[in-house]
Amino acid sequence: MEKPFCPIVNAMKILGGKWKLPILFRLMSGQMRFSTLASLIPNLSRKVLSEQLKQMEKDGLVHREEFDQSPPKVEYSLTKQARKLKPILEDLCQWNKSTTNPKK
Repeated sequence: MEKPFCPIVNAMKILGGKWKLPILFRLMSGQMRFSTLASLIPNLSRKVLSEQLKQMEKDGLVHREEFDQSPPKVEYSLTKQARKLKPILEDLCQWNKSTTNPKK
């Protein structure tokens, strides 16, 4: 017997993990360089940030743009598909505020 499809399972394959949502949240403010992004998420190692960005680029969430200059310059931004997550991330932020500061 085939199990029923759950769309959340597929979404979690793409968005799951400790760092993808914080990276997406930071990139919501616009295009940025690797070093800027790294400084905005201080507990995330540069190695893991690089790995996550590569995976997110592969999954169609992040666009990587290389500029032909010296020193090399690379900027990351959200794809159109990833920008659709903005209201969801904003709702998560609001939800977090309500759970960390519950009204008595």
